[in-house]
This record gives sequence, C-alpha cells and structure tokens, in this order.
Amino acid sequence: DGRTGTFVIGNDRFPASVLDLPCVVESYKTYDDSALVKTADVGQMILVRESGEASPDVVEYRHGLTPPMRDARKRRFRREPDLNPELVQRVEKDLVNIMSGGTVENLDILDTNFSIVSLVIIFGNCW
Repeated sequence: DGRTGTFVIGNDRFPASVLDLPCVVESYKTYDDSALVKTADVGQMILVRESGEASPDVVEYRHGLTPPMRDARKRRFRREPDLNPELVQRVEKDLVNIMSGGTVENLDILDTNFSIVSLVIIFGNCW
C-alpha cells in the first residue's frame, strides 16, 4: 500500500508505517546558534514498532509529535456547524434582493424606532 515497510538497524528488523500528522510542523536549523533557517515542512512521520505490535489501521496519526498535541484536531479545531440548506438559500436570496435595491421577504420588525443610524452601525463593516 506504500505506507508499510521494514526499518533495519544493524541486524535487527522492525515493522514501520508512514503516517500523516494532524498539522504541518516546521523544522529549523541553525549554523551560528543565533539565526534560525527554515529547512522543511514536515507533514508525515515514520512510526517504528516492535515486531509483536499491531499495525495501525488509520492513515493519520492523531496525536502529533509531542504530548501537548494529543488529540489536537478534536481539541483545537472547530467542528463545522450544521446548517439548514433552506435557511442558507433564503438568506442568500434576501442578500441578493438587498444588494439589488429590493427588500427582504418575510421581515418581522420588532422595534419601530429603528433608525438609519442603527443600520449604519450594524452594517457599517460590511459596506
């Protein structure tokens, strides 16, 4: 499969697997102990096991290289929100209507004292 092999050191042989890391890790090198030079972006690692251990059945190693990266994707990256497709289509249609100079359909006005200054404050960053 291109992801399993054997690691040989001296006369010893160990099973090995190539696994993807949960995020890209940058590696640096220094020549004078003060300036760092970026040498590579590391996205995969070779996992060498004892001969009796089972082979991992996943392609991605989810724990990263160091203990603080344990379950990094689950803890640090936000899950995509569940969106209702009908709501997205309705909002998109209303936005196109507003941009073309029209009005929003099925608009419920809760505050009749709502002024144009309030609209500028709300939508000021969008325009």
